[in-house]
This record gives sequence, C-alpha cells and structure tokens, in this order.
Amino acid sequence: MTGYEDGLVAMLAGLRDNDAITVRVADKAPLATWLTGPEHALEVIRKVAGLALAPSMARNFHRYGDLCCYWRATEDTTIGGEVGLTHLVNACVGSVPDTVSEGDWPAPERGDHGRVANVSEVYGPGDEDGEDEEEEGGFTERVLHGFDGTAHTGNGAIAGFRAEDGVVLDGSGQPEIWYSVSTSGTLVRLGLSYPEYLEALLLTRGLHGWQYLFADPHDPGFPPYFRLDIGSGLDFIARTFPHDDFSALRARHEAFTRARKER
Repeated sequence: MTGYEDGLVAMLAGLRDNDAITVRVADKAPLATWLTGPEHALEVIRKVAGLALAPSMARNFHRYGDLCCYWRATEDTTIGGEVGLTHLVNACVGSVPDTVSEGDWPAPERGDHGRVANVSEVYGPGDEDGEDEEEEGGFTERVLHGFDGTAHTGNGAIAGFRAEDGVVLDGSGQPEIWYSVSTSGTLVRLGLSYPEYLEALLLTRGLHGWQYLFADPHDPGFPPYFRLDIGSGLDFIARTFPHDDFSALRARHEAFTRARKER
C-alpha cells in the first residue's frame, strides 16, 4: 500500500466509525496492482497519451480504480460530502489504443471512457433547451477528464483536468485543474496542483463545496447569483475531527467570502 492509499482507507474508516456522520455509500475497487509504482504510471501515460507529466504529479499516488464515498452529518443532513476517485492513469487517459501492450494496460482495465472533446468555451452555458452544442462558441458535451475517471460536462460537482484532445499542461508539466459550478454549466479554475488536490480531499473528507476555496473569487465562471455557504460545514468537520488543523481552510473561507461581498 502507498502512503496515500493508507490515507484513503483511514479516511473512510474515520467516517464510518464516527457517530456524528452517516455514511450512505462507501466502496473501493481492488487496487490496480499491475501499476508497479508512480514512475510506471507516468510512463504508461506518456506511452498511451503522449503526455509528459511532471514527476511531481506522482506525489500522493494511489492505485484505486474506483473509490467512492457519500456521507451526511447525522443530525444536520444539510451538511455532507462526497468523494469519487480513480488512479492517475484512468484520470488522464480517455481511451486506450490497440497498440498498447497488455503489460501496460491489462485487458480487464481497457475501455473507452470517452475521449474528451475540445473545450470551445469553458465559461459558456449550454443551449436553451439543454442540448449539447458542438458548434463554435457552444458548450461542448465533455470538457473535463474527471478525477473519477469519466468525461463530464460542467453540470454537476465534478473536478478534473481540462482537456483539448488530451490533457492540457502548463509549462511545468502540471495539468490545469477545473471544477464545475454545479447547476450553472460553467467552470472555475482551481489554484492548486493535482497532488495538492488529493491532499486537501483527505482533510476535507470531500465536504461539499471545499474546492471553491481554491478558486479566484472573481473568476468569470462564477454566475452573479453564486453563493458559497460552507462555514457550517467547516465548523462541523473541525468539531468532528478535532485532531486535524482546519485553520488554513477557515482563512480561505473568510477571504473568499469577503472578496465576493466586495464585488
């Protein structure tokens, strides 16, 4: 087990064993043991997708093909969280060419997860009757390689790598990370790396809305009516897990809220 895999197992156990939390869904698929380690994962991604990720992307490496959890506070069901993860290879590769050897991508793990379409306009809404637009200026059907391994529109609480015929990298070999503004069909860019995202996920236990704390409060992806109200959620997880330090998240929440009010 890698250190981050141990962290995920401990997080799920901590949620299940706490009377203040009701876990409604919790499941984890077997580890992708064919991945011998983070360096192997980066090499597979390079061979399959032609994507040269920075070595730092392998920090917080895990091999779960499908890990999900959905929980609610036992007494206040308005507070809850959700986690959906797959390993880095699945998150980066939308479909696998036949030229890839079985040693690099075993047959049981093959499959077309849906190659992500070009992002024509990451801030653009869908058309009026909800159908996906493929024409210039429209909102394409799939805009993210989601961290749960599927391609997604901006509708729904989904985080992932921005993709234009493959994952988009910055100059350092790190992918851009985007998050959907749940009901509006728009996206905001997050100011943290993929390993940092995974680290924050463990701390927050997937608390709904935590990702917005790492977005620019003035990002044009936020609709005018957007509100971030997770203060009570932060208070809850801080009380429920008193041995963890949530001071940085509280400071982010205060700064985000203040900046939005000053718009």
